Amino acid sequence: MKKRPILFVLIPLCFLILIWESFLPLVFVRNHYSKHYVEGSDYQILIKSDGELKNKTISYRGEIIRCVNGNLLHYTEGDVMVYFPKKDSIHNIKFGDVILTNSTLRPIENFIESSSFDYKRMMKRKKIYDNVFLSNADWKRIDENKGNVLISKARKVNKYCQNKLLNSKLPKQEAALAIGMLLGEKEYIDDNTQENFRQAGLTHILVVSGMNIAIILIVFDSFLKLLTFGREKLIILRKIILLIIAFALCFIVSLTPSALRVAIMMMVFLLSKHTNRGYDSLNTFYVTIFIFLIFDPMILFNWSFQFSFLAVFGIIVFARWREKLIPKYKLNYISRQGISAAGMTLSAQAFLFPLLLWRFRVIYPYMLLFNIVIVPFMSIVLITIILFLLFSDILFLGTIVETIMHWELYLLLKLVGLTEALPFATIEI
Repeated sequence: MKKRPILFVLIPLCFLILIWESFLPLVFVRNHYSKHYVEGSDYQILIKSDGELKNKTISYRGEIIRCVNGNLLHYTEGDVMVYFPKKDSIHNIKFGDVILTNSTLRPIENFIESSSFDYKRMMKRKKIYDNVFLSNADWKRIDENKGNVLISKARKVNKYCQNKLLNSKLPKQEAALAIGMLLGEKEYIDDNTQENFRQAGLTHILVVSGMNIAIILIVFDSFLKLLTFGREKLIILRKIILLIIAFALCFIVSLTPSALRVAIMMMVFLLSKHTNRGYDSLNTFYVTIFIFLIFDPMILFNWSFQFSFLAVFGIIVFARWREKLIPKYKLNYISRQGISAAGMTLSAQAFLFPLLLWRFRVIYPYMLLFNIVIVPFMSIVLITIILFLLFSDILFLGTIVETIMHWELYLLLKLVGLTEALPFATIEI
């Protein structure tokens, strides 16, 4: 504790957040729409997300930006969940649209009374308290492109990359897997493939997780080390290049929170490593958590946040023991890197296992094995996908990269598909 004084602030802050969430109102939103909303009156919703396909509906996250109360127009804040029937997808509702409606807001409730999952509480932690269900006759679009400009540009780039992969010569499921791994869109991946990844404990591969971004950065770091021959004078330059790559990846994946967490953590690590006060990776890790909690205390309950930071914590702990566990001179460079990658994966998964067990009440017996084997291979696949997006328009080079990517994705699907033939792939508790 003496070496890491930030813990004297971080631990009480976490306890304070837990107490606040349990006994006090979760959030006070300035000028919240509930102060001005009257049932039956008009209000405007800014669409803040892409549509998510459900069984019977398409859901969006929206913000009520204006409420009409009699002759008064109130500018408001506060998010709601907006649901449209599947057939209304032909209207092409998209990020940045503003719609006008007078449909009744319905408080969010739990799905089934007997269910142990408290959906209502989870949504309150996200500062979302109401749903609105809209049919074609209940709303009209009154404006477009009113969302955050930077996010809008990032989404266009993300869609462009998706189309590049979909229009390639890759089989449908291989293109869908590439899109899920790098761009975070699972819409094109069939249910059987998703179930195989779930049983292998590799669901994090199919989304833009912090681990995916971190893997790409580790590969680029290794490549830059080779280019600079490990020269001390070029370390800062190498880190700056990695930081630029990190934020570029965030932009490509539509500035998702998990990707931004990795980029911000890298920035904090970089700044702290080159100060006169010295460098302690765990200290930097705790400071990063503190920064996130100050800006959004309820992120403490976010599953993605918990998984990301536990995985990073495991990797840091392994790094501190790596020199003792892996002899420097008895193994060649490739062997050391392979063992190091497997060790980091094992360490991250070991720290995640209790949380996975608590959250989902399911044990995947082959999770550690598949992660140790596939995650290092995944780093090669991710880099190949990036190379394809960069060079696909160059005729000869693009064809070579596409062929390599095809065989890599084919092998990945076959390896994960082995879970179907393994006994006790899933054990519910």
